[in-house]
Amino acid sequence: MDHNSIIDKTTFDICKHAEDHKDVFICDKEIAEAISLLNKKGYVTYASCSGHYKIEFYEWFDEDINKLEEFKNNPRIIIKNIKENSFDYWSEVDKTQVYVLFKKQYDFANLPEGFIEETSDNRTSLSCPIYFYDKSGKKKRDIVEKEIKQKCNILKKWVEQLPKER
Repeated sequence: MDHNSIIDKTTFDICKHAEDHKDVFICDKEIAEAISLLNKKGYVTYASCSGHYKIEFYEWFDEDINKLEEFKNNPRIIIKNIKENSFDYWSEVDKTQVYVLFKKQYDFANLPEGFIEETSDNRTSLSCPIYFYDKSGKKKRDIVEKEIKQKCNILKKWVEQLPKER
């Protein structure tokens, strides 16, 4: 199953065949329509992601030994190596996110529901976290994927309402 779309960097149209276009970029299929339309309206994007259900671990090094007991009690942390003054561990990634990074800073009058806006290095980003766990425990994959689709649709509807950038 193909999870990506190809977008023409000149027209910002979603392409059927990359070989028919000189300059393209790859975009997650779930978010491609929103990214295409953002760029067509003059909100130039830098990167984006529709979010993905993928359980993985990050590796961390040299955490202060005073935090060891706290970390041992966390079910999503695996202690890897205990040293005299520090320890190393793996922590489970507990969320994904739908996000859009823009090439410059934009001042949006409102945001899509559930999204937050951040600015750094004179660039705006919009993101919406989607957690793999709720109060009852781990969410099933299909529930997380449904949430991803819903958030991408919310983003698309928001983009449709945006005025053209001046």
